Amino acid sequence: MIIHGQVVKTTDAEVFIRAPLSSYLVDKRRIDTVEIIVTDGRHISAAQRKHIYATLRDISLYTGHDVEDLKSIFKADYIATTGEPWFSLSNVDMTTASNYLQHLIEFCLVWGIPTLDSYLDRAPDVSRYLYMCLATRTCVLCGKKAEVHHSGEDRVGMGRNRQKISHLGLQAVALCAEHHRLGKGAIHNIPESEFFEKNHIYPIRLDEHLCKQLGLRI
Repeated sequence: MIIHGQVVKTTDAEVFIRAPLSSYLVDKRRIDTVEIIVTDGRHISAAQRKHIYATLRDISLYTGHDVEDLKSIFKADYIATTGEPWFSLSNVDMTTASNYLQHLIEFCLVWGIPTLDSYLDRAPDVSRYLYMCLATRTCVLCGKKAEVHHSGEDRVGMGRNRQKISHLGLQAVALCAEHHRLGKGAIHNIPESEFFEKNHIYPIRLDEHLCKQLGLRI
């Protein structure tokens, strides 16, 4: 059940919300906790709408399904996943638009759907994008199949056997062979800090889920 309310008072420790929920319903169902989703009140930006439709077109080109059909399908999937109410891309708030775009991008990463440009340029949450690229072994820059690059002092090799060390907590980023080792501007061929600054990316710490997903020793 989703009920919309209005903030009527705030203090340093509390927020008071007026919502159309009867005391009878609360008592009958013994409701003592609720989930609150805060929106910032701003409407979707032109850039967000552009990125959403570009991602839907990528999925359309890959699957052969109509863009408008995909829009409805993914809205329904997003709503089923998050529990949020139905929305329109014409006036949805910016927070929901960002979350919906991230939902689309993560679907593309999981299913290996190619893009005409980089999902990095569209991702509203870069940290989440970098994490998902590791989880799916997708190059953060071009979308090709990726290798795991360990960053800085966390690099493996040179006396640190990747089969024997624990990778938990090490910093890493997903890069294809060209961006990892082979290209002139690959991260192994120029200073690492220069590579990160040039491409506006950074390494992510490997947690237990990523280690298991990537087959790395914990």
